Amino acid sequence: MSEVDWEARYVAGDTPWDQGGPIPLLTDALATGLLGEAGSAFAPGAGRGHDAAALAAAGWATTVVDLSPTAVGYATEHYPAVRFVLGDALDPDFVLAQTGGQVDLLWDHTFFCALPPALRRQVGVLAAALVRPGGLLASGVFPIDHPPSEGGPPWSYRPEDMDAVLDGFERVHTGDPVHLNPHFSFHHRLAIWRRG
Repeated sequence: MSEVDWEARYVAGDTPWDQGGPIPLLTDALATGLLGEAGSAFAPGAGRGHDAAALAAAGWATTVVDLSPTAVGYATEHYPAVRFVLGDALDPDFVLAQTGGQVDLLWDHTFFCALPPALRRQVGVLAAALVRPGGLLASGVFPIDHPPSEGGPPWSYRPEDMDAVLDGFERVHTGDPVHLNPHFSFHHRLAIWRRG
């Protein structure tokens, strides 16, 4: 998927993106109903699973696929309401087998921005296979103002970058955070796309 050894990062505890709980963008979206009625959800590369656990607590039947055995082990132990699977979250056939079919919501946070730009079109392929018609792709867009010349991960990510890889989706929401995350050194916002 990328040149980063994510398992080594989790083993070493080198995970600055992990704040020990769900991000405020997600909890605010759940509290305000921006994601609609709870249904089935998929969270690619969700690491230790804090966001996935927040989705599950709000009634979403949530599946996670992640490459790190250490992250999946932690998440499985701490969040039994979520289905965690070790594997490649960019493999649509594998993901569909884990979710049991198309889902109502694909939730992305620190997955898209972790991918080198050359691999990002694969997220569009995944979304087209996985999100049911009328379903949503919601994303914590971060780091918006990270200079692209500095590389990544995290790579610079603006809502237009997701627009560019999605076919058959319309962006229906772009909003600034209600609660700022002091641990994020770059600007972030919530964006939501609906599949036609």
